[in-house]
Amino acid sequence: MIAADGLMFEVGIVMLVSFIGAALASKAKQSVILGYIVAGVLIGPYIFINVGGFTYDGLIKDTSFIQFLSTMGLTLLMFFVGLGFSVTKLKKTKTPAILLALINVGVNMFVGILLGLSLGWPIVDTVFLAGVFAMSSAAITGKSLMEQERMGAPETEFLLGMVIVENFLSMILLTIAGGLMFKTGVEGSLSVPRLVFGILVFYSFFIFLAIVLIPRVVKYFQKIKSDELFVLFALGLVFLSAALAEASGVPGIIGAFFLGMVFAETKLAERFDNNITPIKDALVAVFFVSFGMMIDPSMIPQIIWIVIIAAPLVVIDDLLFTGAVAYLFGFSAKGSVFMGASICGRGAESVMFASVGANSPAVSKGVELNPFAGAFCFIMSIITPTLMKTSNGIAKHLGRWIPLFLRYGGAITSRTLGKVILPSGLRLFQRTRRLEVGLVLYFVTLIAVMITTGLSQVLLFAGAMVISFLIYRVLESEMYAVVRMTNYDNLGMVSKNPSYISRYIASFVLLALMTILVIALLFGIVWQSSLLVLLWYFIAILYITHRLFVNTKTPSLNLKSRSVKPRSVRGRQRSFQPNFQAPPPHPDPGWGSDIPSSSSMRTSPGRGEPGSNVEHLHEEMFAQNKPSPKTSRKIKAKEKSSPPEQIEADEEKWGRL
Repeated sequence: MIAADGLMFEVGIVMLVSFIGAALASKAKQSVILGYIVAGVLIGPYIFINVGGFTYDGLIKDTSFIQFLSTMGLTLLMFFVGLGFSVTKLKKTKTPAILLALINVGVNMFVGILLGLSLGWPIVDTVFLAGVFAMSSAAITGKSLMEQERMGAPETEFLLGMVIVENFLSMILLTIAGGLMFKTGVEGSLSVPRLVFGILVFYSFFIFLAIVLIPRVVKYFQKIKSDELFVLFALGLVFLSAALAEASGVPGIIGAFFLGMVFAETKLAERFDNNITPIKDALVAVFFVSFGMMIDPSMIPQIIWIVIIAAPLVVIDDLLFTGAVAYLFGFSAKGSVFMGASICGRGAESVMFASVGANSPAVSKGVELNPFAGAFCFIMSIITPTLMKTSNGIAKHLGRWIPLFLRYGGAITSRTLGKVILPSGLRLFQRTRRLEVGLVLYFVTLIAVMITTGLSQVLLFAGAMVISFLIYRVLESEMYAVVRMTNYDNLGMVSKNPSYISRYIASFVLLALMTILVIALLFGIVWQSSLLVLLWYFIAILYITHRLFVNTKTPSLNLKSRSVKPRSVRGRQRSFQPNFQAPPPHPDPGWGSDIPSSSSMRTSPGRGEPGSNVEHLHEEMFAQNKPSPKTSRKIKAKEKSSPPEQIEADEEKWGRL
């Protein structure tokens, strides 16, 4: 008889139900991750079904060994995520991809933190809830792009670059959050200098590997001819890098991710992919099944209303807000909405955050975090393909609902910033380093404001405000040169003053920088005040956009603009009223060739003979277009006989017309 608690039984059941779940999910055209999670729920220790006296309480009771296999699967998964992070792929899309990823992750993390605090969750649990909420799924995005045949779309390259950068940012956040939470839970009190020192040593080691060591020794790794030896060598590197990360105070999966980044630009990347992928696929399936086993179905009624709140917030953040930012950066309206819809999916990245958070001793809401992540990923994975298919219709409806002055301001900003942000083979201006230096100083000061308190925080806040105004001055001067070389005629612009547009864009950025600073200052005191600050920001944006519309498109509505006085009538001159009757055509004197006139053609002998009608018509038409010198002399004589006052009046009339 098979022992229900035997290791072989557990591994066999997990592998078999993984196959069944993945097959059913693929048949339903859904992500296989959903099939793995549902299969894990059905065989996990938390399920309980009682129907007609039949009781079912799961197949696997002890999940310790399955949890160990799932940790190995997650480590290999993050190694392959890092292996796909190629710096070369980001060279063409680096500026828009990095900016969009930073804005998208930042806004989603902020909204997720607001959601957790409004639910009354502790700050530790709230950070991991925000991570589940914020991380887009690269797998769902890529799968949906291939199914809808959008891989060749102009915005797809930027979209994939954005997803890659988001994966990197998620690892950075998990490095800080995971290390912070694990240290807090294990030791009871956190040594911040020790944590910072460990993280710096960890990153320094992998930078040394990527820049110095690996490029010099990779040629020796290529000499390993046996695939068996190469697999052993690769697995040893992956798990040792995870152990080094744990020794440095960060989760082990971060070490595997950065090791993958180190080998991403080498010739070994393809060999890693070919030899380790089967092992990775099997263990990754175990990870997702194990995650499903940790979900308590009885908790679904308690977290379903959180999912109902979170799903619309993701659509607003990704589809509307990130799509609007992409449009302001120079993408088309339809392309921007499609990019926003494509990143609404949630999958492995969110599950990873929930798994790490639930296993942290400092997290008290782990029982709710896992069911929320599972249900949330399930709902968003179903919604995302539909949003991508209907993105063009959504863009059309948004174009009708948005007020005219907002559409005008968005078009002006999109056309201007597109010259700066989007890559182009023809550069009409030379960017300076002043703006980049100012932004770096701003973000360093912003982080200092967030982690300090008291008088030092106020002084740093004042310094960051000064830096924001300096960025405004630099941006205004640089945008002025761009605006002068940009054509806005088809947008209905009346005013040709470049200062209006350059000042508007610089003010737009200044308001955003000031809003972030004020939120960073007040969030630790009263986090609800951030909602009022955001409301003030949107009102200010509406105001300056309306002023731009008034000053450049409809100057007659501007009360400060000077009225244009009509030109006074001279003497007895009456205002010209054109009758739109064209003057009689004057024959062209031609090139001076001796072509007989039409009158001489009609009187010339032989023209009235039978059989000459076609030739007569042809020559008469040619003669009308090429009059003879005799006709030209008659026209000149007629012009000389006309009074000069009449000729001057005719010229003045037609000149004014």
